[in-house]
Amino acid sequence: MRVRRTPRADQTGMGNNRTVDWMCIGIEKIAETDEDALYAFVSDVYEPDPRYSSRSMLVGQNRGVLRVLKATGEVSLIEAMPEDDDGKRFQSAAARIKKHWKAREYPDRTMFACG
Repeated sequence: MRVRRTPRADQTGMGNNRTVDWMCIGIEKIAETDEDALYAFVSDVYEPDPRYSSRSMLVGQNRGVLRVLKATGEVSLIEAMPEDDDGKRFQSAAARIKKHWKAREYPDRTMFACG
């Protein structure tokens, strides 16, 4: 089991003691046509670790879906990621896909990593 230090819920504004990673977002192509490509973007979800008061533990992943139009590079949200209320994870994934679009690339897998 992977254990990682994360901010406490009161520091992130998430009152349910869950945090959704915004610094590392996996992106995977799920469909492609001549006109567009669909990508799933995924973030890890953490909750307080009952064994250690200062740590959180991985409890799952949240997933959303976006589409990029090949002709224009327009990226749109198809399926919102649960708990991405501020849209930060979608915006980060969209920026990464837009960067690939500018290079005329439609990779099977990529990621957004902060830092």
